[in-house]
Amino acid sequence: MGWQWARSMVCVGMLVVPMVSVAAKFALPAERPIVVRADSASNDPDTNVTVFRGHFELQGTDWPMQADQATVYGPLEDPQRVLVTGTPARIWVKRKGVDRDVAAQADEIEYTRGLDVLRLRGNARVVESGRHVLEGDHFEYDLNTNQVKQGGPVRISIQPKGDTAAELEANPEANPR
Repeated sequence: MGWQWARSMVCVGMLVVPMVSVAAKFALPAERPIVVRADSASNDPDTNVTVFRGHFELQGTDWPMQADQATVYGPLEDPQRVLVTGTPARIWVKRKGVDRDVAAQADEIEYTRGLDVLRLRGNARVVESGRHVLEGDHFEYDLNTNQVKQGGPVRISIQPKGDTAAELEANPEANPR
């Protein structure tokens, strides 16, 4: 375990060094550094694609993620697209000033940041504001409009208004720690 952790930190350290020169261009909050953890990482500087394998976790953004594997297209602090796979892969998105307002999980999640679109494939589930639940085999969810653009068979449920914080605590899959 200790050796894997050390190897992960070396890989992440190799990726963080190039970010230092780029970080000055972006207004990253000092209290929220971007932290990436994984068992291994590889980067292709020609295509600016980074692949993380094993216990991937991204923190410090408005869209934290957890997955078995992740492919990041673009710089880590401002990627154009992120593809995560897992059993399940998870993402939480901050909207309207609310951390983790949207919680999504699926076998595969593709987040296209410029469009604010989530594409979920395999055992897809989105929980919005702790009340609205959308489940299906696959669908495309627009974070700006809260609409499903494409999808297979889906199931939608809307919970009665109540203490959404208590509901999230009762359903840890909707908001894992």
